[in-house]
Amino acid sequence: MKKTLLVTAMAAATAFPAVASDAISGGFWLNHAIYDGDVDEATYGDTNFEALVLYIDKTDEASGWTFSSEMRYGKGAFTDPDNNNTGSHFGFHKAWVGKEFGNGQVKIGKSAVPFGYGTMNFWPGDELLGGYGDQMDVGVKWTATEGALTYDVAYFHVDDFGNSTETMDDGGHWGSTATYQKSQTFVGNVAYEFSQGQQVGASYQNGRLRDLSDANDARPYDGNHNAAIVYYSGEFGPVGVKAQYMTTYRDLRGVAESTDVPQAEIKNDRKGLTVSYAMDDFNFYVDYTNAESNTKGNEDVVGSADSFAPGMSYDYGPGWFYVEYVTNDGTIGQNGELNNADEDYWYFTMDYYF
Repeated sequence: MKKTLLVTAMAAATAFPAVASDAISGGFWLNHAIYDGDVDEATYGDTNFEALVLYIDKTDEASGWTFSSEMRYGKGAFTDPDNNNTGSHFGFHKAWVGKEFGNGQVKIGKSAVPFGYGTMNFWPGDELLGGYGDQMDVGVKWTATEGALTYDVAYFHVDDFGNSTETMDDGGHWGSTATYQKSQTFVGNVAYEFSQGQQVGASYQNGRLRDLSDANDARPYDGNHNAAIVYYSGEFGPVGVKAQYMTTYRDLRGVAESTDVPQAEIKNDRKGLTVSYAMDDFNFYVDYTNAESNTKGNEDVVGSADSFAPGMSYDYGPGWFYVEYVTNDGTIGQNGELNNADEDYWYFTMDYYF
């Protein structure tokens, strides 16, 4: 399975608050996938990507300090042992300490990068938003609300602990432990609720790329990256609508020159549209993402790619069932480049929280 498909959208994170407490809780999920031509008498797909998830959340009422973490174990942890900090199929999806000050809160540790929004679908993940849809990086973040205005200011020193380039859900799009790592990234985000249930926003991030390929472990900062996005979200009774437009830039010239990293400026425009409809315990949705290459020399190879991911979730009480389908004619590679693809998948997912 392509790495762009091995990312979880925000569903697991948003599911957790329903069972949260100032203690320890957990969850379990697994997936049955049918790929391309697997619908035959021989296989009928594969059941795997199981994960046991441990949540620890605690707030000290006296001091106001808060701790929040999510630890995943199993192949469904969505992390690559070759490029993470544990060398196995487990790690922290998030782990931060926070404290409120007035209308805001500071978080220190691994937390969500405030940049646009993630897709709705649980299993296919962020598709052609790859690397920007569900980012969890390590640093410090300030979030505050002033009336209808919400804003974030953050500095993320690295995208995961140690030399890891696997941030779990949206990993596999920022180099590797043998090439380079996303580093020293400043992020700003602002969102305004201009009407009940409707919000517009904009985000920007700018940072450096740290070369991890040096034999002397000097790890110089040889590259840089930036991205900007504008987005909208609205709720109209049971109907939800989200849309966003993003530009991305990655300068890889001089980065990990002894490896297969392209010595080029990687540029893409990406778009996302999500429409959902809630009906009792059911939620029906369609995620559409598009990526258009602006990389010199790549426009004629892969000019534009589309991905469609319709799905349905059912809340059965302690968890959710998902039925999802994804089809795309392109993928986002390890260096943020747009690649050709021709993929069709069915996903049947179950999770349970306790």
